[in-house]
Amino acid sequence: MNSSMHNQFKNIAALAFVMLLGLYFAEWLLGFYMVRAIPRYPLPPFAVQSHASVDYDVVYRYNNHGLRGPDFQPGEEYDAVLFGDSFFFGQGVAEGKTLTDILRGKGLKVLNVSEIATNPSDYFHKLNVMKSQGLRSRTVVIGLCMDNDFQDIADKDIGPALAHRYRTPFLAYDARSFLTLERLRYQLGRKTRQIKDWFNHRFFGAPDRETLMVHEFEHRRKFYSDWLRFFADNRPEIMAAMTGYPARPLNRETLSEPEYLEKIQLWPASLEKTTRILLAMPDRLPGTRFLVVLIPGPHYVWGFRSGLYDGYVAQLKKSLSPAFEIIDLHGRTTPRMHFLHDGHWNEAGHQLVASTQFPFLSAAPPQRSPQ
Repeated sequence: MNSSMHNQFKNIAALAFVMLLGLYFAEWLLGFYMVRAIPRYPLPPFAVQSHASVDYDVVYRYNNHGLRGPDFQPGEEYDAVLFGDSFFFGQGVAEGKTLTDILRGKGLKVLNVSEIATNPSDYFHKLNVMKSQGLRSRTVVIGLCMDNDFQDIADKDIGPALAHRYRTPFLAYDARSFLTLERLRYQLGRKTRQIKDWFNHRFFGAPDRETLMVHEFEHRRKFYSDWLRFFADNRPEIMAAMTGYPARPLNRETLSEPEYLEKIQLWPASLEKTTRILLAMPDRLPGTRFLVVLIPGPHYVWGFRSGLYDGYVAQLKKSLSPAFEIIDLHGRTTPRMHFLHDGHWNEAGHQLVASTQFPFLSAAPPQRSPQ
């Protein structure tokens, strides 16, 4: 009897050991394609990439965290930190001529955390990550692109992401992280959340929506010195579309009001949730001045007009004005300031935007009334 129990115990112990070994092996394997990072699309530190399209042929240089611009120095106080997408990143604009470079040339200490193909949920996340890494800044500038920053948010549950408390420092992954299976738990948490959302919708009639997940880890990508190969993950059809076609400039594309609002997904639900995300940002970095720059899309710049769109812009400005100072670029950027085929700002556009921001960034912060 004792021998039988002893054998059972040995078998259970051996099974537990094998299972534990399997968990740690999975944690180790996940390290090959998951990494903690500031960028949504992680790049090696100090990488250099070339980017050619029908409009430009430029080089991007990245800093110690894989972001375009000067190195991030934790603990230093910056005059401004820029959060935005490809417009603030400076897509298509050569080194030395971007918004960041121009502001730095005017004597300001500027850090750029902007990245192509990101949106306000990414800006909120990056602000929290940077804070956990020691970010200090007099001003935070948010570049809100009206042409695509409202996409893919209307049907998401954003509550858990807004309530998430970030660990400090966020980017660290050490022996304790490995022993506590951080990568594996993150992956299992994401999958569990997705299954739960599907189950509640399928069997309990809950709204068909996803929960906005906090990106504890990002997926590694194979590095290519060609930016298009990197961003498109070496998929020829995407690369061709992003390179552009000489015969299809944006100023020839005409859209009706419903078509345009559908294209940019600017609806009451997306407006409300985007506003909530933006208004959550100042509370995460108290004592810092917040500025939002409203960036009209190229269709607006080339003449599209919509009463409904204008109403959304007015509503957005009213909702943000208690917490943000606002620079509205509608009617200020012109076609000559944009690339003809992809619509981003060219050098003239960056000059104009820098000139509108500089008075805000160089001025003393406004006095806050006592609470």
